[in-house]
Parts: sequence; structure tokens; C-alpha cells
Amino acid sequence: MKDEIPVAPHEPGESQAGMVEMGNLYPDQIWYNIETGQEVSRNKKTAWDLAFENNGEGWRITINGANLAYVTHTGETDITLVKDTIGSDWKWDEFSGNLDSTAIGDWQAETQIYILDRGKDEVGNLLGFWKLKIDSVDEERFYFRHAPLNADTWILGEIEKDPAYFFSYYSLKGQGSQVMIAPPTASWDFVFTQYTFVFYDMQPIVPYLVTGVLLNNNTPHSTKIFEKNFEAISREDAIGPHSNHRIDNIGYNWKWYDFDAGYYITDPSKNYVFKAQTGKYFKIHFLDWYNQNGEKGAPSFEYSEL
Repeated sequence: MKDEIPVAPHEPGESQAGMVEMGNLYPDQIWYNIETGQEVSRNKKTAWDLAFENNGEGWRITINGANLAYVTHTGETDITLVKDTIGSDWKWDEFSGNLDSTAIGDWQAETQIYILDRGKDEVGNLLGFWKLKIDSVDEERFYFRHAPLNADTWILGEIEKDPAYFFSYYSLKGQGSQVMIAPPTASWDFVFTQYTFVFYDMQPIVPYLVTGVLLNNNTPHSTKIFEKNFEAISREDAIGPHSNHRIDNIGYNWKWYDFDAGYYITDPSKNYVFKAQTGKYFKIHFLDWYNQNGEKGAPSFEYSEL
């Protein structure tokens, strides 16, 4: 237009290939940076139990869905009265990543003891039950207490906040400790992991452990594009009206298990677009779930900057 400076159109990047090795039993969580095309860090999925919101006003607490963990609200305040899980109404974090829908919920309004079913490891070993009571939070720390289910005395715990990270993580192993899990928020875009998915259309409702991709909690938006070929997807598709903020928008169902054939099939027609932590837009789709040795848990994918 007259009196306006013309701007050259953005040049899309060339397609890149990627692959990660999660392990045949999916024991690892792998944090990935799409712009560098590299794994940033990895950890055993059983290395943590609780994640605490890190911003100054943050107060929410999530549990480890990679272990199929659950929480029940006991309504009790006396540690000696909480010794079993009989009649428990188990809750789980919403797989969308909505922090207003956590299993623990608004603990500030409920002075009570929670029981955490820590879930199970990659070979199915149960990680046990733990009692938890959250005392307070301020701009710098969370203060809480925890104990094995049969204990009569508390172990004191605290978490130091660090705004460079979306969550700070805590392991209940031994006497409990703060642990480093996810890398700094700005350094990764998605994580390959197991997570708890709930089939609400089934009766009874079935929480189930699935394996896939969860986006960074700080991702502004992402979009599913199944009606176009990967090559045809443009930047305009990325900023369309159908984007959302769900961390499970890529999720797990770009693959499925063929019971007749006895292996997983990957659907490359399921394409995803998202905004990386650097502000750039990328498209991605998945090509295989197996490595060259035929071992599962090795997703390969194609991606490109838009």
C-alpha cells in the first residue's frame, strides 16, 4: 500500500527428520527442542511424584500422570486416622494440562490430608501409597509434609520456586527431595512421555496409560490439520481460528495398535502445527513407532518451520 514499507514474505524452512529412543517399555521422558532438532534432556518417568507451579503467585500442584498416579481427598486432618484407602474416591489430573482441573485441586480451601497413589513403574511394580498435607505457599516456596500411608509422623518438605522453570519437581523416595526434571521452560517445546488419558465415553470411566507427545505448558497455541497433506500446510494454517492451548493436542493417537497384525501403525496424515518457545511456527507429523531393529518406543517424525 502507498506509504508502507513492503516486507518480504517469510520463507518456510526445509523439512527435517527426527527420531528419539524412549525405550521398549517407555521408561524415559524426553524433552525436545524443535528448532535445534535435539533432545534437551531426559529422565526416568519414576524420578518424580509432584510438580509445583513456579511463578510468584503459583499455588497449583500436579501429580505424575506418567506413572498413572491418583489422589484421594480424605477429609481428615489427623495423620493417625489415615491408614488405608478403603472407600477412596480417586481423582487424576486432566490430561489437557488445565491447571484448574488437578487431582489435588484448591488445597488452600481444604485443610486436609490427601492420599497419593504413586502409580507404577514401567514393568508394573506398584510405587506405593503416600500421605500428603500442603501447609502454605508464598512467592518463593511451597511448604508441605508427607509420610508413608502407615506412618504416624510427618516428614517436612519444601520446594523452592524458580521462574525459569514452569514447574519445580519433588520425589517422595526416601525422605523426599526436590529434583531436576524438565529443563528451563524456554529451552524445550514438547516431551515424549507416557501420560494418563481418561476415556470418558466408556462406562465405567477408564483412566489409561498412553504414550505420546505433550506440548510445553507455555505453548501459546497449537492446531491439528488432518485435511491437508503435510507439504501443503502453510503459515496461514498455523494462525487459523482452530488453535487451542491443550498440552495434549498432539497426544498419542497419531498411532494405533493393530491387534490382528500385532504391531503399531503410524498415521502420517495426522499433521500438527504449533508455536515454539522462540515464537516460530512449526509443522510436524509422525512416520514410524519402531527403530531399525524393530523395537517400539522409537518415534520418527518429519517437521518444518513455517
